Amino acid sequence: MSYVRQGTLFSFEDFVAGFDDNERLVLTLSELPDERLQRYLELERKPAHGPDPCLVMWRCLIAKFVYQIRCYSELIRELKRNGSLRRLVGIERIEEVPAAWDFSRFLRKLSSPQGLALLAEMFEQLVAQLTAALPGMGQHLAVDATAVRAYSNELRREKSDGDARWSARPKRQRRRPAGSGQVEEYLDYWFGYQVHLIVDCQTELPVACEVTAANENETTHFEPMLQRLQRHHEPLVRRTEAIMADAGYDSSDNCRYVLSELQALPVIKMRLTQKRQDRDQPFAGATSLCNELGTQLCDSGHKMVYAGRDRDYLKWRCPVACGKAQRCTAFGRCSASAYGTVRKISIWEDPRRFPGLARESKKWTRLYRKRTAAERVNARLKDWLLLDELTLRGMAKVTMHASVSLLVMLAGAQAMVTADQLERVRQVVRLAA
Repeated sequence: MSYVRQGTLFSFEDFVAGFDDNERLVLTLSELPDERLQRYLELERKPAHGPDPCLVMWRCLIAKFVYQIRCYSELIRELKRNGSLRRLVGIERIEEVPAAWDFSRFLRKLSSPQGLALLAEMFEQLVAQLTAALPGMGQHLAVDATAVRAYSNELRREKSDGDARWSARPKRQRRRPAGSGQVEEYLDYWFGYQVHLIVDCQTELPVACEVTAANENETTHFEPMLQRLQRHHEPLVRRTEAIMADAGYDSSDNCRYVLSELQALPVIKMRLTQKRQDRDQPFAGATSLCNELGTQLCDSGHKMVYAGRDRDYLKWRCPVACGKAQRCTAFGRCSASAYGTVRKISIWEDPRRFPGLARESKKWTRLYRKRTAAERVNARLKDWLLLDELTLRGMAKVTMHASVSLLVMLAGAQAMVTADQLERVRQVVRLAA
């Protein structure tokens, strides 16, 4: 069999620049502040284990997340098949492609306490760079936790992942069969971990992260995460005006911390105890005449009109004087002024019910809707950056897996900032997909 050898039509640099897939990996690698991590991995390398430089292994790992390669055996097959990818990560010949046990040793070093500390340092450095480059970053923050299932058989009595735990969350789903259209509530169980994130609502980028077992209470991690964020990124926290979270983080201590220490609004959804039809009735557990959400009620039982905040007090006015009620049995007796009765409530009486803003105001609704930024970040991390594709076991390796997912997302955003394409900062999924 004979063949004709074809000459080179273009240089390798032109090849890399002309193909979007290769450009995505090059941009991500160029923005990762991994100098200290590379030095640590090189010092930990044992020459007797073979000629697999740690820099090559690190680039292979980043390529796995950039190209959504779900497992390491698939990554090895792709490296053997794709010559351009081999050259990008620094592998000259197909015989030099790392084996499965090489990745196993590399991940063990990367998930060591010092390796995790260096990954966290890279994360903090990227957040600091983005904070300096994006003036609006940090104005509104959202806190949320997402479930990650362990790489373990949930049905076995003895689980292969000893650090994972069982947990459950209430879910609501509309039943479509038989045309009932009713909403069904049920508990969704999973065995694994939780990834807690603090996300900037404008750029939709994570600024803090923590991995815990699934059975740990979300509420207890709210204040420590914000304390670490304030310690590492004080310029970002100084910009913060409101922090949004769902009912899983509802507590008086969390609201008081945000109000007093961060000087921001805690827009945290309240867990309600009254039935829906009784939510406009006076609530016995409140310190004033109001419903469960804190909206003040006048002597006639009408909901008073929220009139803003006066320093440490929230102010409500007479609904008849504001034109929001037609009849009032007590009008004229509670106040002789045409301005109507004014009631002021200190936010420190009950920071959970009066968190610096009326819970039924339009501003509250507008701010709380920004919390969906955290859900979109969770979706991108799970769907595009392999957060939900665990093939590792143990808290340390799961933390390492989540850290690399976040690093790829932040490095992609930093690449767009460097390229002066700020409109694509939140579209990092294009870079990493």
